[in-house]
Amino acid sequence: MKILVISDIHGNLNAINAINEDADLVFCLGDLVNYGPNPKACIEKVRSLTDTIVRGNHDNAVGRNIDCGCSVQYRELSNAGKVFTDSVLTADEKNFLGNLPITQELEIEGKTFLLSHGSPSGDMYKYLKPDTSDEVLEDKLRNVHANFVFVGHTHFPMIRKIKGITMVNPGSVGQPRDGIPMASYALWEDGHIEIKRVPYDIEASVEELKMTSIPPRKIEILARILRKGGM
Repeated sequence: MKILVISDIHGNLNAINAINEDADLVFCLGDLVNYGPNPKACIEKVRSLTDTIVRGNHDNAVGRNIDCGCSVQYRELSNAGKVFTDSVLTADEKNFLGNLPITQELEIEGKTFLLSHGSPSGDMYKYLKPDTSDEVLEDKLRNVHANFVFVGHTHFPMIRKIKGITMVNPGSVGQPRDGIPMASYALWEDGHIEIKRVPYDIEASVEELKMTSIPPRKIEILARILRKGGM
């Protein structure tokens, strides 16, 4: 059994199209939209891959027309991207995003998988970065009985084992922020987990950003993030 785990696509169609894995299942941990130039196509792409999708904070913001709950560093970029994203999505697409489940739990071949965007409890705004202490992760996993917990949101890949539970962040497909400007994802195969990277045409994504209604100054910042793999 091979499972592809993706997260934080952020409207970057070139990035998700670069992932070519022959997987039996696909899990998506949210944030299909915002920041990137192709939110509509990314929704269509993810829905063609899987219906195992949880809601990210940007899906929630666009789908329900509320604040993204982003860090101060990214809030202005998010707001600019949200205006563009809102203008190109249909009411049905926004309704789809805004009503995705907060968490999903699945049992496959005797293993239990818990999917969430931010934290295992379903807090889509919680950042659990690779340098988060074991004590904090233990607290977040206190009432979890899954074998594997998959979370996204931070844009930083992570594999940690805490009290017998393997916690994985696949990193970001469409806007990595760990200094490696390649689409990041995870592959689970018969209990073994690997973080994988694949290059994609960043300049094509930048050119597509220039064709959106996002203000040019914000596009410059977004382009720099894509090219550098972070601010």
